[in-house]
Amino acid sequence: MEPTASPAPDLVQTLLNVAASVIIPDWRALISLLPIGLALLFALWLVIAARQWASVGPRRRAPARVQPVTPPSVHMPGGSVAPLMVALGAGLLFAGLVVGGIALWIGVTGLVLTLLVWFREAMRDYDHIEPTQRLPAVIHPGPPPGVHMPGPSIRPLMGALGSAALLGGLVVGGWVLVVAVVFLVYTLMGWLFDFTAEYRKVEEADRTGHLENIPDRRLPVRSLQAFAVLFALVGLAQLGVFPPTSPAAGGAPGASGAPTSGGPPAGPGGGLTLVAKEIAFDKHELSAPANAAFTIELKNEDPPTITHDVDIRGSDGTSVVGDQVPVPGGKSVVYNYEALAPGTYQFFCSVHPGVPGMEGSLTVQ
Repeated sequence: MEPTASPAPDLVQTLLNVAASVIIPDWRALISLLPIGLALLFALWLVIAARQWASVGPRRRAPARVQPVTPPSVHMPGGSVAPLMVALGAGLLFAGLVVGGIALWIGVTGLVLTLLVWFREAMRDYDHIEPTQRLPAVIHPGPPPGVHMPGPSIRPLMGALGSAALLGGLVVGGWVLVVAVVFLVYTLMGWLFDFTAEYRKVEEADRTGHLENIPDRRLPVRSLQAFAVLFALVGLAQLGVFPPTSPAAGGAPGASGAPTSGGPPAGPGGGLTLVAKEIAFDKHELSAPANAAFTIELKNEDPPTITHDVDIRGSDGTSVVGDQVPVPGGKSVVYNYEALAPGTYQFFCSVHPGVPGMEGSLTVQ
């Protein structure tokens, strides 16, 4: 007689399988059930909201209930189903985002239509609102006694122009910055003179009791024209356009420091190269042989309106060895320099003096 198998192992295996489904669940299957769970929660919320809405209000009503009356100055709109319609349209849109395809367009269309219905109801309600009563305009004959009101002034506009000129001068640099500072000081001095005259009128009113403003200041057209011409001339001079320079006779290069176009360096001591880009040199340390002429080729890679040059001065910062002609952006020149004694010098751009990126050290040895 053969022994029968015990059902205990099968029961244990079944319990292990049930425990494994809880301890190590199938996350993909659970995630796929999330929409169903959310739908059940939404349905439960709808049932609870409907029950609360049905039971809202007092459970026992008195026979003589007082109907609330809206005050005359307050407009109360009536009931509207538009918010519920818009909520349904938003639900269609979210469903379309999940499903995709034609369902997305159906959701967008439903939301737009419900919003249009709500907008139509709002416009109808707005048309029924009583227009507000406008009070007549009150015209004051003048300021109260003892109060002095200054008249109109052109000085704030002039101050703004001066500040704009100063900012432009800080960007361009050179003599344009000097003229911008002069123009700003001119505008501020005019403002100070008007303020002083206004204050004198206030003091006079304290003595006589008669308030009187200073004469109206008109726009100084001639001064603005003069400064505009001055800015144009200085800008052209800084660009190297004005005054025009004539080349040396026979096409020979000029004196030391005169730029020549392109070609190999002419100095026997070899040539140096500098690249100017974004208002900065690519090198800040150069070396040249002592007691021998040398050249520096400057490649200006800035826009055409920005000019640069390369001047050399002593270590004390006072004596300038060369005064170069600036070169506009997009071009390159070769500057020739005479022989220098051994020592340390400084090279810099005279168009943008003081800019940290436009200066460096030159070692001659």
